[in-house]
Amino acid sequence: MSFSTYTAKQKLNRLRRSACQLFTSEAMVKAIQRLELEVEARRLLVRKDRHLWKDIGERKKVLNWLLSYNPLWLRIGLETIFGELISLESNSDALGLAMFILQRLLWNPDIAAEFRHARVPHLYKDGHEEALSRFTLKKLLLLVCFLDKAKESRLIEHDPCLFCLDAEFKESKELLLAFSRDFLSGEGILPRHLSYLGLPVSHVQTPLDEFNFAVKNLAVDLKCGIRLVRVMELLVQDWSLSAKLRLPAISRLQKVHNVDIALHVLKDKGIELKDEHGTIIDSRDIVDGHREKTLSLLWKILFAFHVILNEDQLREEIFFLKRTLKTKRRLASLRADRDVPVSPAETRRPYEHTSTKIPLLMDWVCSCFSNFFFILKPVVCVQVENFTVSFSDGRVLCYLIHHYHPGLLPDGSIGVSTTQTVECSPRGQVELNCSGSDSDGSFNSSEELLENEKNNFRLVNTAVAFLGGVPAMISPADMSNTIPSEKVVMSYLSFLCARLLDLRNETRAARVVQAAWRKHKLKKNLQLYQERNKAAVKIQAAVRRFLQKRGAERQNRAAAAVIQMYYRARALSRRDRERYLLRKSSKIQKENCAARVIQAAFQKWYKEKVSERSAAAVRIQSWYRMQLCFHQYRKIKRSSVLIQAHFRGHEQRRRFQMLKLLKLQHHSAAVIQSAFRGHVVRKQLVKLRSAAVMIQRRWRASVKRDTEREMFVRLRRAAVTIQAAYRGQAARELLKKQQKAATVIQAAVRKHSAQTQYLVLRKAAAVIQQRYRSTVRARKTKKDYDDLKRAVIIVQRWLRARQQRRLYLQDRRKVITAQRAVKSWLARRHKAASIIQQAVRNFLFVRCQKRVQRGIVKAQALWRGHCSRQLNDNPKLVKLRHRLRLVSAEAREEDKLCNKTSSALEYLLQYKHLSYILEALKNLETATRLSPECCERLVESGATSVLFTLIRCCNRSIPCMNIITLSIQVLLNLSKYHKTVEAVYSVDSSVEILLDLLQRYREKAGDKVAEKGGSIFTKTCFLLALLLQDKHRAEEVKKIPKALDRLCSIYKLTARKHKLDAERNIIKLKMSASVNGSFLATPRKTRPAPKFAPDWVLTKDNLREIVDPLHAIQMVADTLAIVL
Repeated sequence: MSFSTYTAKQKLNRLRRSACQLFTSEAMVKAIQRLELEVEARRLLVRKDRHLWKDIGERKKVLNWLLSYNPLWLRIGLETIFGELISLESNSDALGLAMFILQRLLWNPDIAAEFRHARVPHLYKDGHEEALSRFTLKKLLLLVCFLDKAKESRLIEHDPCLFCLDAEFKESKELLLAFSRDFLSGEGILPRHLSYLGLPVSHVQTPLDEFNFAVKNLAVDLKCGIRLVRVMELLVQDWSLSAKLRLPAISRLQKVHNVDIALHVLKDKGIELKDEHGTIIDSRDIVDGHREKTLSLLWKILFAFHVILNEDQLREEIFFLKRTLKTKRRLASLRADRDVPVSPAETRRPYEHTSTKIPLLMDWVCSCFSNFFFILKPVVCVQVENFTVSFSDGRVLCYLIHHYHPGLLPDGSIGVSTTQTVECSPRGQVELNCSGSDSDGSFNSSEELLENEKNNFRLVNTAVAFLGGVPAMISPADMSNTIPSEKVVMSYLSFLCARLLDLRNETRAARVVQAAWRKHKLKKNLQLYQERNKAAVKIQAAVRRFLQKRGAERQNRAAAAVIQMYYRARALSRRDRERYLLRKSSKIQKENCAARVIQAAFQKWYKEKVSERSAAAVRIQSWYRMQLCFHQYRKIKRSSVLIQAHFRGHEQRRRFQMLKLLKLQHHSAAVIQSAFRGHVVRKQLVKLRSAAVMIQRRWRASVKRDTEREMFVRLRRAAVTIQAAYRGQAARELLKKQQKAATVIQAAVRKHSAQTQYLVLRKAAAVIQQRYRSTVRARKTKKDYDDLKRAVIIVQRWLRARQQRRLYLQDRRKVITAQRAVKSWLARRHKAASIIQQAVRNFLFVRCQKRVQRGIVKAQALWRGHCSRQLNDNPKLVKLRHRLRLVSAEAREEDKLCNKTSSALEYLLQYKHLSYILEALKNLETATRLSPECCERLVESGATSVLFTLIRCCNRSIPCMNIITLSIQVLLNLSKYHKTVEAVYSVDSSVEILLDLLQRYREKAGDKVAEKGGSIFTKTCFLLALLLQDKHRAEEVKKIPKALDRLCSIYKLTARKHKLDAERNIIKLKMSASVNGSFLATPRKTRPAPKFAPDWVLTKDNLREIVDPLHAIQMVADTLAIVL
């Protein structure tokens, strides 16, 4: 998988995370919960005659509607809604999206498994269709609303169109209305319903969104200015610039206007619009297609904003590279035990540029090459001083890519010898200033050097194509053997830097671990170096103390020898003097003297013996201590050995000089001592030589070990590659075997399934045959049984007939006896009945007389009416009477007020279409105006709360204002009836809804909408006045927060408008008087105000409708007894 594919997948994953965050936001979660409650409560319901899964035509229609979305938007929406990843070949795989919609949106395997029949396949229990339609409805509405919200929040960075260019719909609202019209039951305006739930849709795809912003020709495509304005929008993040465009840009003035918008943004940012020659870049130059000025403008935009590079990210990378370089230098200095020379890239002068990001870019390049000073050979490093010549041979770009991705561009494939490595020698000859694997032989021809440069650029282009995200801005012909364009190199290097820094996250972990390991290793090496120095200092101090002590002992020994020599000479002279004195003394003196001489000789002998023993012990102790020190410090370094050898030579020379001064008697001892010391030194030299040989042997073994390990690593890599290939082959063969085994298993499973099905069918056939045979046998048995039964019935019938006849004769005798008793009782009852019938006939006769009397009175009334009509009749009344007869003759049962009220209540409570609601309200207004029973029935059905809900949900459109007018009229009719006025007032928030209605429909003079609003305003005021006639209700309204303040503000606004209208009418009268020559104009005849309610409610002194809004609001204030 290439880096470009990896980056695309990474961007897609980031987009998925952003979509999930938007979908799980608090507002979205609450809206989804409300939508699910609406669907579960069946307030949003799919029509029963629409089958989204069974009907192929309906399924295809929904699929085409959803595929009108952009495939990328649709994929993100489906993955977010369903919470699973969709496996697609690309973001434009419409077939994969269609399969997912058919299998997961219009169908649900979990619901199918829940309602599946236990035995019959593809048969489902009752409720499956309803559950599936609810699931599809919820997911579909969520998908549309989420995509609209995601588009409005610019979820995708490049913000593509939400709908395809050839889509049937270009608005989310149109799609929802179409779905509501074709599939939903009893739903009017679905977007408004969803907005109440917290899921508003507002996206409209304009022609500007569908505009192709791709640039193919700079001289033509930038003339219209639309693409330049789009570029400025993306750079400054100001999305209001597109609203200022003139589309389509056909004329020259429109194009100049569009280009001026982009140039004004650049001027506001402080960018000087001049080309390289100082000429001002004008919008007319861009419209005329001036290529040089167009290119200058584009370079100005590119270097002014420089949005490709992230300055913070670049500074962080430079700091990381410098810190890594510092750690490497300290490690190298510790290994070499000396300071490491500084690379040329670190001693360069700072690069100067007007933009702050260009010097950072140069610092980044130099920091990378400072690291090359330790990774590669020092002679290979290039001195990067500018953005022109330093990049002309391609080595810099190759090493930059190699630094971040060594496996993508190996070091060995880079051509080091190029035209930039050629320098003039002091003798005037042309030489190559490079060495290495490819510099063993010198290049004598410039063609080979140019070929190396072209090869470097080919390597760069190949690696960049694999990385992706970097435009192909350079070619070997434009870069090699010439001075490249500084702007091109800066732009290309900016793209490359941004791409490498984006991909560094994958290698950043390894780099951080390496830096941490280097830091840890540096710390350990520093600690080891300090401990080694301390040990060496201690060893040197101990050796110096030992040498100083031994020198002091030798000096003491020499001084003792001199003292002994003087002491012996003095003792000899004293002895001779004593001998001389003894000769002169007496015999006693001679004896005493002899005794003294003997004692002195004995003491001398004893002292010499003790001194010899002490000297031998000191020599033994010194030799033993020397051996201990030798065994203890035999591993010291060569410096300590050289110091000891130099010191011993100096001591030998000093001892030799001292021995010259001694007497001949000590010569033999000195010779013996020198021979012994020579023997000791030779023995130590042999040991040192053996140690050196051992060290050399170990070093050669270490070098050979490193060589062998390198060969082993290569062999291991080759073995790993071979093993990987072999394991891949083995895995493929195993996969083939598993596929074959799976095929065999599937065949066995299918065979087993077929056998099972066959056994089931055979068993079913056997059961059917058994049932059939048992049925035939049962029929035959039943036939025999029926024949036997008929015979038995005949016999039983004959026997029962004889028994019945005998019983009949007995009963007949009993009946005759009972009849005699009953007849006697009836005779007595007949007499009582005659009396009762006489009383009833008298009552019926009186009622008949009254009926006849009423008929006579009615006939007289009819006659008088006929006579009156004959006297006062006219054609209009005749026509009206004729129409009345026709209407009465054609009257149907459903035209009765009770039936109309029932149907209107059904429409109002169940349907949501505006036409049904308007028709129902008209019928209810007529019924409540004409019949108190209808008013009571409406209140009992709970329609008053529905009326207030309708009033609250309507807007200022004409149909909604008609609904509000009729609803207020119905509430007025109910409020004028004493039995129903309390039901109107007891609705929750009824007074607040009416106050909101007054605030919304204040009086405005002008069009028909204003006249309807004024009518609503006056009727609402009248309704409030009727509801608040009760003192208790008025007191409750006064306690509502800010209710009186709202009424006062409405009154002040209405009074001010009334005053303005009066002044406006006076001005109109004056103007008409000036035109017609007379100030007085003919006043218009105003229509009398009709009655507001039927006669069964109002008496002659009842209120009529108030036309003036000021009087209406004044009436409400008077009812509440407030002073305005």
